[in-house]
Amino acid sequence: MDEIREQYSADEIIDVYDPQHRPTGRLVRRGEPLERDERLLVAHVCVLNGKNEMLCQRRQPAKKHYGGCWDLSAGGFVLSGESSLRAARRELEEELGLSLEEEALRFLFTEPFSYVLDDYYLARAEADPEALSLEEEEVAEARWFGEEEVAAMISDGRFVDYPLEGIRRVFRLAAEG
Repeated sequence: MDEIREQYSADEIIDVYDPQHRPTGRLVRRGEPLERDERLLVAHVCVLNGKNEMLCQRRQPAKKHYGGCWDLSAGGFVLSGESSLRAARRELEEELGLSLEEEALRFLFTEPFSYVLDDYYLARAEADPEALSLEEEEVAEARWFGEEEVAAMISDGRFVDYPLEGIRRVFRLAAEG
């Protein structure tokens, strides 16, 4: 994964999608404006343990967007030519130092959020948050939270403002196996 990190650390070039999750063929640099019906693809990994708790990360307070807020286990933009599965694995390793095989991640669903399409993946793991290798400039800390704790934090603004029903859906699908 180190070679992947080095490959994308300079300029992030991102494929543009339409609202139906189809690539348009247009590329943008991260931060460039989009047209009204254009979307970017973001991959999220929700790591849950045997107690159906989610491993969450708290974003560094200095982050431009949602600084200091709790977030899902890992996530980030899908770079040009990259699958959302590969992006999910890359972000999980970059942000938490957690390396999982592709087979360990299960695609759950896609949900629109602002100007992006969020692809959600589920992974099962038991990890000690204190033993993770957190990406210092991105992640302040990591902890396990149950569904109701995550819901409460979304409601009071301590968590990234994902649609609550989507987060509940992640927990429900994880519980179903």
